[in-house]
Amino acid sequence: MQDKNIQLLDSAPIPRAILTLAIPTVISNMITLIYNLTDTFFIGMLDDPIQLGAISLAFPVFLVIQAIGNIFSMGAPAYISRSLGAKEYEEVKRTSSVAHYIAITVIILISILFFILETPILRIIGTTEENIVPTREYLNVIIGLGFIITMQVVMPALLRAEGKVKEAMVGMIIGTGLNIILDPVFILKFHMGAAGAAWATVIGNFFAVVYYIWIFKKRPTNLSISRKYFKPNKRIIMEILKIGFPAAIAQIMMSVANILQNSLASGYGNNAVAAVGVSIKVLTMAAMIITGYSAGYMPFAGYNYGAKNMKRTLSAFWFTTITSTVACFILMIPFTLLGPAFMRAFTSSEEIIEIGLYCLSVQVFCVPVLGIQLTAMSTFQATGQAVKSLIVNLGRQCIFYMPALVICEKVWGFQGLMYAQVFGDYTTMLMAVILVIPLIKWLGNEKEKQENTEETHYE
Repeated sequence: MQDKNIQLLDSAPIPRAILTLAIPTVISNMITLIYNLTDTFFIGMLDDPIQLGAISLAFPVFLVIQAIGNIFSMGAPAYISRSLGAKEYEEVKRTSSVAHYIAITVIILISILFFILETPILRIIGTTEENIVPTREYLNVIIGLGFIITMQVVMPALLRAEGKVKEAMVGMIIGTGLNIILDPVFILKFHMGAAGAAWATVIGNFFAVVYYIWIFKKRPTNLSISRKYFKPNKRIIMEILKIGFPAAIAQIMMSVANILQNSLASGYGNNAVAAVGVSIKVLTMAAMIITGYSAGYMPFAGYNYGAKNMKRTLSAFWFTTITSTVACFILMIPFTLLGPAFMRAFTSSEEIIEIGLYCLSVQVFCVPVLGIQLTAMSTFQATGQAVKSLIVNLGRQCIFYMPALVICEKVWGFQGLMYAQVFGDYTTMLMAVILVIPLIKWLGNEKEKQENTEETHYE
């Protein structure tokens, strides 16, 4: 199994290799989305906008927990893939072990800090007297046991770096299956509301982590979570941070942008907050499909870049850019046709549905440019170009989007909140194209040099 994974990265036809890596990753991302949508679905069955709003208000803090995991789930795999390409297997074991244990330590420290500052944090994210209690109950569980969620983020990402995408997907299925089973029990039968959703999520994550530990301990792999390989050094830490930290900053800024959006939307009532929260999760569905596709491409690009095979690296970039863009246009169809069905799946409130459908009708125009954005960003991560990765990451959530939120809301009111997302996505796409062109030209030049050298040797 291990040899097949490396062979896939090293010599398999590019379309087959990318699709083999990407499809399970897309499925894993969809499973993660189902995690989130399941909570929203069963909370929506309560027909209580306060409980539904609590989930939306807590979402930015949940994103921060994921962001901490992203430091290690994005930074470590990028370096591991390059190290595998360079045949540096000892470095692979050390990097995976360091990422695993430092991630757990950091999230425990963050959790302690949260509980010290819990009340002011709840006010910052936009809670009111009506919804502060269910929001607090949800976050107490999610943050208190955040190390489990972080492990569930980091461990499958390490497996994907080696090409073990199916094993990563199985763990996600285990966690999601349990979450779907437990959500109605805790939320509806035990009447635990938002807190019940949190417990279902954590328990599902726990059993997924148990499965991943079994994979690391019992299956053949170049990776390790053994403490004997926990030997942090400056090189490993810097390699993890130079890609992982920008990814985490971008996720945190997504959280800040979400808080700002909720804060602005709250001025239009609880139903507006709930509608925006549901519509954003529907948009996230399309984004996570394309994110999963580009994430499947990243270990392939990283491995071949590390192996100095520029021809495969460049060909993979173009294949992923074109196919992901085609997928984006296809994804616009369900957005356009199934909007009412999506909204009614989460609430029966006609006002929330009406507001949510308006949000979706504008947000659908964000979808076509996601493929170019995310392929460029994955390419920067795979090749270790941290600054460019950070710029593209921050463009969508911070550099363009947040100022647009404030300005558009002032000019167009509630509708402006939706216009801001479209503006942020298109300007970020243009930025990504400008930044990626020099890299593509360089890869092309290196490819020509390699081909000329091969021809000289042949002669």
